[in-house]
Amino acid sequence: MKKFFLFLFIIFTSRLTFAQTSTIDVKPDTLNFGFENISDGKALPDKWHVMSPNAKQYEVIVDKNTAHTGNSSVLISSVDTASNPQFLGIGYNIPAKFVGKEISVKAWMKSKDMKGSLALMLAIYDADGNTLQFKNLQNEKIKGTKEWKQYSVTLPLATQAQLIHIGPILIGKGKLWVDDVEIFIDGAPIQQATLKPDFNLNPPRSPRYGSIAGAGHYIKLKDATLYYETYGSGEPLLLLHGNSQSIYAFYKQIPELSKKYKVIAVDTRGQGKSTDESTEPLSYDKFADDMKQLLDSLHIFKTNILGWSDGGNTGLIVAIKYPSYVDKLAITGANLSPTTDAVDSKMLNSIKDDRDKINGIDQRSIKRKRLMTLLLDEPHISIESLKLIKAPTLVMAGEKDMVKEKHTRSIADNIPNSKLLIFKDATHYVPVEKINEFNEAVMAFLGSK
Repeated sequence: MKKFFLFLFIIFTSRLTFAQTSTIDVKPDTLNFGFENISDGKALPDKWHVMSPNAKQYEVIVDKNTAHTGNSSVLISSVDTASNPQFLGIGYNIPAKFVGKEISVKAWMKSKDMKGSLALMLAIYDADGNTLQFKNLQNEKIKGTKEWKQYSVTLPLATQAQLIHIGPILIGKGKLWVDDVEIFIDGAPIQQATLKPDFNLNPPRSPRYGSIAGAGHYIKLKDATLYYETYGSGEPLLLLHGNSQSIYAFYKQIPELSKKYKVIAVDTRGQGKSTDESTEPLSYDKFADDMKQLLDSLHIFKTNILGWSDGGNTGLIVAIKYPSYVDKLAITGANLSPTTDAVDSKMLNSIKDDRDKINGIDQRSIKRKRLMTLLLDEPHISIESLKLIKAPTLVMAGEKDMVKEKHTRSIADNIPNSKLLIFKDATHYVPVEKINEFNEAVMAFLGSK
């Protein structure tokens, strides 16, 4: 349920916030964080908007009888007693035009009979509307009846940040009052922050990798057609994305990596623009065999590999089965087995629940079910086989990765020539959460002797 909430919330808010960026007043001294400014005819304080997959389950009002300071607060109440309401929050958008390394949002909140929990969301998006960082208080499971208390969340402020999105949220049933929101840049109020002199409110979007005219190619296999794109020149570097992703997953890596390498970004069979006509269960061994055939077709018999999640699993198997093909291997968020020794049990249960709810017989439903089944049944990589890997290997993961850190360390410990890198305050999505650090680490590793 937690992962479902986060997924839904990120998708929902990212579409919403970027639809509204053109109406933002960017002057820090006009912030309405005390909820005192309310235009005639409006239900919400100025500059704030509602975030919810089903707003009818809630009521949002300006409460002039309850406040932490000043004359009013915002009250969020669940009104749908016949079902289980999901969540509702109020959101605020701010262009990320501030110089700083860290951003914090604080808010005073009060609750009554809160059955679910409160959350205080801080999300940072890039110019393409993709989430760079995301954090809330949901894991702390703050519920029940609470008097006024100040809550806070903090995130690094990425250099690629374009939009800051904040919002207090009521999850489930109950009442939640919010007042006196504050934002700090490197510990100082946002009103005092230094502004970026070259900040562009409407920057150009990144290329839509995976759909670049002239860069794409196809190769026909026995039971699949693989789509791939190439960029740059130099030593070959094969990029392998995660489950249900595509070439676009590496949209923040391709520009940097292609400065020095011939990047070959491929959609794994049945994902992105690649097709899959096979009927047997999917496997990472099959994916690895596909990659060998792709490399053979390009007359590439030694390559570097960067694999993320499922792509990391495939990269390991390529290095084990076809050692002569791999020069250097970099993986992030890979695992050796689909067990609780390797992966968080809540994640496995969530995937199983989602998989079991798919009842459709259309091709899209069948594909989704096969990909989820792959996550639950694969991989099966032995510790002994890791010792066969000859290529220098960089093993990476986020500090809060769904793959357990102990398991990631075990992978690194059993590959003869390996390095381990755990990214602090990052999850399974390190390549888009820690863009600069990730790219620098990969480039340094590939360029090392």
